[in-house]
Amino acid sequence: MISVEEALRTIFEKTPSPAVEVLALEDTSGRILAEDVVSDIAMPPFDRSAMDGFAIRGIADEYRLMDEIPAGVQPEPVTEDGYAAPIMTGAPVPEGADRVVMVEATSVSNGRLTIRKMPEAGANICWEAEDITKGQTVLKKGILIAPAEVGIAAMAGRETLPVYRRPVISVLTTGSEVIPPVHIPKPGQVRNANGVLITSFLSQSGFSAVKVFHSADDPESLKNAAAQALSMSDILVTAGGVSMGTHDYVPSVLEDLGFNFHFRTVAQKPGKPFSFATDQKGKMMFGLPGNPVSVLVGLEMYVLACLRLFSGHERYHREELAGKLSGSLRKKSGRLNFFRTKAELTGDGWILSTPATSGSGDLMSARGTNSIAWLPAESTGAAAGSSVPFTLMSWAGGESCWE
Repeated sequence: MISVEEALRTIFEKTPSPAVEVLALEDTSGRILAEDVVSDIAMPPFDRSAMDGFAIRGIADEYRLMDEIPAGVQPEPVTEDGYAAPIMTGAPVPEGADRVVMVEATSVSNGRLTIRKMPEAGANICWEAEDITKGQTVLKKGILIAPAEVGIAAMAGRETLPVYRRPVISVLTTGSEVIPPVHIPKPGQVRNANGVLITSFLSQSGFSAVKVFHSADDPESLKNAAAQALSMSDILVTAGGVSMGTHDYVPSVLEDLGFNFHFRTVAQKPGKPFSFATDQKGKMMFGLPGNPVSVLVGLEMYVLACLRLFSGHERYHREELAGKLSGSLRKKSGRLNFFRTKAELTGDGWILSTPATSGSGDLMSARGTNSIAWLPAESTGAAAGSSVPFTLMSWAGGESCWE
């Protein structure tokens, strides 16, 4: 049995380096950029008007009007003081004009423009290259691409971007007693919550499962399902069948399929029978226990960190915060304990409260929680008011969960 820290270190060491793929610009949001993006032009590419108004030259009591300048045309220059050209937002400012006066500050009568309030020289003009210079790096390798970055890449002349590939993930739930959610359980049966729990977790974290499989506790059926799942994915996430029982066949089946287990138990609660294996092709397998709270903890604390590293995220270590307990926590020494908690930021810092029940099969107790706190293996508990380490759950903290 290894420690939580050693388990994470092993997973990170065995995670393959991220691969690169090229996607159409509109498909890159949520991905990690694999190379710097350099603008091939200046932005703005010309002096342009920041608003509807009049491009004028010089100071005069009134101005003679020139032809209107809409966006997308090359205007005639203003060669003399006392001339004004009506101009639209985004249109090129004509050569010789020294400012743009907003419409609201002007009046026009008999073809003459009068300005009620004269702006300063240069007012309301977006000057060429004031935002971006030609050849400037506008997006750095390693950033998370969001809609703003997509737009910037388009302005820099890109139709496609190289991004780090996301892993293809398959899910395998196990158990002869596990039935589809729409079925009424008979004595000894339970509904399959883990399949949708895992897929929904992956989805809200920016990933997806290519397919969800289920197998009874039968070595041959399990081997067929696992082989099929692995044939279409980089990572297999299983739930159930990884403990030491006589019907826990997942480890032996994966070994038959060429996987080497780096660990099969972790000194933690919940989720002690948590396993991790790889094969010679670089495929990975996470074996989660069958209890749904253990599944949730395993996904948050291990699987998601691996997925981020695989996908090129530079931040894949959990951000550790500190919070004060509103009540006491008790535990036995020997294993690190994870506690699902509700974290609230107050004027006195983070306050952590825990649900009334904490069993690893009690998924209802996870409702309303937004964080995971922990006490080290040697601890026997913590009193109310004690400061303990915690991390926000990924859905609650987003990118702030990571460092």
